[in-house]
Amino acid sequence: MEKLTRLSGHETAKSSPLAESILNNIKLPIAEHGFGGFWFQGIANSAYQDYMQNSRKSLLTRRVLRSRGGVFASSPTVQQLHEQYVTRVAPTDINFGEALRLESPYCYVLCENEKPNKAKKLFNRHGVNTVMSWPLRHFASDAWGGRFTLLSKHPQGEINLIGLEATLKQAQMSLFEHFHNEINPYRQNNLFNQTAIKALKMAATGLHNYEISQELHITVRGVEYHLESMRNKLSASNRANLVHIAHQLEII
Repeated sequence: MEKLTRLSGHETAKSSPLAESILNNIKLPIAEHGFGGFWFQGIANSAYQDYMQNSRKSLLTRRVLRSRGGVFASSPTVQQLHEQYVTRVAPTDINFGEALRLESPYCYVLCENEKPNKAKKLFNRHGVNTVMSWPLRHFASDAWGGRFTLLSKHPQGEINLIGLEATLKQAQMSLFEHFHNEINPYRQNNLFNQTAIKALKMAATGLHNYEISQELHITVRGVEYHLESMRNKLSASNRANLVHIAHQLEII
């Protein structure tokens, strides 16, 4: 695999012309700060808490949080690097959990007891010496936001952080404008059955279960099952609360 320092400026991880255009437009401003590559993904505001609780009952389990879905990478090489990290290194890497904190940027620790850890070995193989996680709030949601994982061949002290947050906010806005649903972490990894989402959308308009069953060509019991499943996953107290939470998370 190519090292990060050898990436072509025209490589992108998404195949659509629109995605390629947007990623190419945001790569250069980010590169001017010393980062030769990045990946971007949506992140739930509760991600760190869910990760630390490590409960199978959580909607966002550790396995879900380490998923490869909804990631926009600056190149196919970076996409592969991300996949290698989340599958081979992240399960035992302290950096993964710490990077889920949304209070401030986080620089990965690539040595433990003065010895290179697994993360350092992986990133160094691709010419990466500094990895920074940079969280950004969503301008219209209190439930989730975005996060850039920035990759640089330079040591941390040689990276220009002045104005970086403004650059990343502009980049995030461009991605949200065109790929909002694809980035939303609550729409990733098949967290919810698509029939259940359709049933909930209809329930939100005021339709009764019988009317929903007729529209979806399933039994009333099937509608009840799907809505109950959604209610349990979202810890909703009742139907109205379920609709409210689903709107907050932008599931419907």
